[in-house]
Amino acid sequence: MTVALPSPLLLATLLLVAACGAERPAAERGFFGGIGAAITGEDERQARAREAEATAAETRALQARAAAIEAERRQAASAAALRDAERRLAALEGEIARLKRALAEARAGRPNDPQGAVLQDRLERLDRERAAAARRPDPATADRLERQSRELNRALEAYGRL
Repeated sequence: MTVALPSPLLLATLLLVAACGAERPAAERGFFGGIGAAITGEDERQARAREAEATAAETRALQARAAAIEAERRQAASAAALRDAERRLAALEGEIARLKRALAEARAGRPNDPQGAVLQDRLERLDRERAAAARRPDPATADRLERQSRELNRALEAYGRL
């Protein structure tokens, strides 16, 4: 019993038809398109491509979520820094009031002393800057004004010892 093999021309035609149909989705290819896709591995390539796209989409979603979380963290840190600056500027208001009283006491015995007038001007400027900063609190400005307050406090202590 001999089995008749299909002719090479028939095989070539079937493969050509199958290869042409492999680009379409499996539901639209028909029998020969499905055989061609199975032979060429097109179904596996398409499945891998879909899986890679799904993985890429998931990665993008995770990156977007991580970026959103980081933005929320930065915003919370910024809000905390802003509240801290507001608190420090309010405390500085009390410190400036204390410095004004100390300067007034030190100047009581020497009202025309030019060094006392310079300290008074510096203290008034510091108070104006603090009031302006309180309207728009900023951590860097609070740092600078606190530093100026400490310097002014040292200068006032030296003035009081004269």
